[in-house]
Amino acid sequence: MVTVEQDLVRSAALARDVIESYRLSHITISGWSTSLQEAAESFMRISAQRPVVAQSVVLAQLAQTLNVTADAQLQVEPETLDSLSRDLRSIVANIRVPGIPRPEDEDWSF
Repeated sequence: MVTVEQDLVRSAALARDVIESYRLSHITISGWSTSLQEAAESFMRISAQRPVVAQSVVLAQLAQTLNVTADAQLQVEPETLDSLSRDLRSIVANIRVPGIPRPEDEDWSF
């Protein structure tokens, strides 16, 4: 069974790959639209279950911005892409997935 943390980090990492590829190099990853839509759905689902799980990132708002970005075929303001990148990175960097060691952990065994 996938935990909320695993779902959150996985969705954020996949969406960030899409956003960063486009933001930095104007490259669209195969299946990018589906990845953004699935991440948005995941964030909405998690937001309904646990609204404070992502601390400073408002998941429902992030989901809405991802949907708008997907609908616009990634053709949104550079500031929007920058903001999405920061929010998605924050989730990946700050959410602790139980059982997965962090770089700062002394014990890296699973």
